[in-house]
Amino acid sequence: MNRQAAPGGEAATWKGLVIIGGAVLVGLAVFASFGDPTTATGSSPPDTEASRTKVTASTTSVPASTTTTVPLREPKDIKIVVANGTKTSGATKKVIEALEPACFAVQSAVDATAKVKAENRPTTTVYSTPGYEREAAQITTRLGLQTTANAALPPDLPIPERGVPSYNVLVLVGQDLVDNPPQPLTPCEGATTGSTTTTRRGATTTTRARTSTTKVRTSTTSTTRASTTSTT
Repeated sequence: MNRQAAPGGEAATWKGLVIIGGAVLVGLAVFASFGDPTTATGSSPPDTEASRTKVTASTTSVPASTTTTVPLREPKDIKIVVANGTKTSGATKKVIEALEPACFAVQSAVDATAKVKAENRPTTTVYSTPGYEREAAQITTRLGLQTTANAALPPDLPIPERGVPSYNVLVLVGQDLVDNPPQPLTPCEGATTGSTTTTRRGATTTTRARTSTTKVRTSTTSTTRASTTSTT
């Protein structure tokens, strides 16, 4: 006896197969995504030699900074003018005598302007021209002054604009160095000391030289004396 297929049975069978096949495909896709370490959520890229090389190549090193200290100028290359900023005559003498042994290029002393001398400056000021700030600071220290004595050269010069030798540092002597003169600085290499000094305006010194010559001719003795005196 032949059985008749239920109406719609074949269509239902195919529909079931399609559903099962789709489920299988979805499962394979999900499995594939979880199985791949490069696409899994929260996973890190593989630590390969290529990636390490790339990071190393992108790293740059910054060289360490270096500081170069420029040495101070030699004393012979520093021209100094000493000016009297007080009402005391010859106030520059002791300052000049203190600076000269150290081989500074000390120029002729000058008087400050009438306005400055009228003020009778109580303290000494060491002015520097541009570029000679460190040398001026050194001179200030060696004269036994405070660092506050240093200053840049002002537009209104404390000395006459004409008749003054060229200078890099200007020492405007105040009453403090008149009352407490500086001691002579340590002599530089090759410096000579003796009774002979150079005469400068505002600092009067006298040098005397005596030469004696004896000539004997037929029991006759003659003596020649020469005496020289320098004044201001």
